[in-house]
Amino acid sequence: MAHAMAAFTQKVVAEVIEVQEFPDLGNAYQVKGVPLTVINEQYSFTGAANEQMLVEHVKKALLKDLEGDS
Repeated sequence: MAHAMAAFTQKVVAEVIEVQEFPDLGNAYQVKGVPLTVINEQYSFTGAANEQMLVEHVKKALLKDLEGDS
């Protein structure tokens, strides 16, 4: 879904990384389960997410960013 969103706006960047091929990234993000989604380098969640769940996670990540700015 993120790839589809990225096709419509430059504000969304999506990358898929195979942790077995890039273990240093897996360690850096402390991957304990897959899929792991990281939003704005600050918020992450593990497990598959449908479109509605992904939108909710993005909202939570944005709120977390806003709270961090205060």
